[in-house]
This record gives sequence, C-alpha cells and structure tokens, in this order.
Amino acid sequence: MLVTCVGFLVSLLWVEIGDRTDIKLVEGAIGASAIAFSQALVLRQHLAIAWWWILASIVSWGLIGGSGMGAIGWVAPGTLLSEPRIIFGVLNGTIVGAMLGLGQWLVLRQQVKKAWTWILANAVGWAIGLPIGWTVGGILRQTTRLFFSELIGLTLAWVVVAGITGVALVVLLRGKSA
Repeated sequence: MLVTCVGFLVSLLWVEIGDRTDIKLVEGAIGASAIAFSQALVLRQHLAIAWWWILASIVSWGLIGGSGMGAIGWVAPGTLLSEPRIIFGVLNGTIVGAMLGLGQWLVLRQQVKKAWTWILANAVGWAIGLPIGWTVGGILRQTTRLFFSELIGLTLAWVVVAGITGVALVVLLRGKSA
C-alpha cells in the first residue's frame, strides 16, 4: 500500500493532474512506470517475474490513457457536482480496474493460484476508491476554490485502491503456487 502511494506521489513529478483531454497515453505510461517500479521493488521478494509487472502496468495504463477514458488515476472530473462524480467514478473505476487487473493478471497467472481474482480485486478497488477520491476532491474544491483539492481527492483514491488491492495481493501471494 505504501509503495503504491509513494509511487503515485512520485509520478506527480512528471504527470500533472488534469482532465481527460490532457492526461492520455504518454502520461498514463509515465505515471504507471513510477508506480509499477516501486511496486516491483516489493514484489521481487515474492515473485521471480516481478519486473514483468512494470511492463504490464505501463502497457495497461498506456492503453487506458489512450482510450477515451484517459489515464483516470490522474484525472479530475470537469464537474463539481457530487452525483456525477460518484456515478462515473464507479463506472470508470470498474472499467479501469478491470483493464489494469487484466494486464497485471498476465504476470501473476504464471506464479499465483487463482490469479484471476486479481482482476476482480482491481475492479472493486477502483470502483470504490475513484468515486470516493473524486467526491472528496470536488467537495474540497468547492470549499477552497483551489484545484489543489483535486490532488488531495486523487491521493485519497489511490490510498483506498492501494489498500484494497494490497490486501488482495497479500492473500493471493499466501497461496502463491500456481
């Protein structure tokens, strides 16, 4: 969980929070590289193929960023209304989580039993974390009138996602033999 959050914060050195038209394929790949590298440093202690995790994450986030969705982990919604942020957060989070989980599953399936559950864990994590982060970011932005509030919301989203997927990964690695 910690390395994912640190990776996200480091990614902000190269990827600026923006909207869907700003944050696309290249930004998704750059942001993913910071996060995936930090995750691989921990995963290499448990998986012989942890370095493939970096490639899978970069390709997945690049595809997500190149899609019409944009690199959603670095995107702030255009509206400040909570209802659309919640609804689209759940929908977009589910799609992004499933896409990212599928890419990373290609690595996990080689060494982890029931690796398919990783796709589900990612979809659930993002479906919960993204609307929470987007909603908090929107409320803070309405209150403060500062775009910086969106960064706080997205950081919260990454914390929630990292918590949910971190627990799922620990469970999966306990039953590691494929």
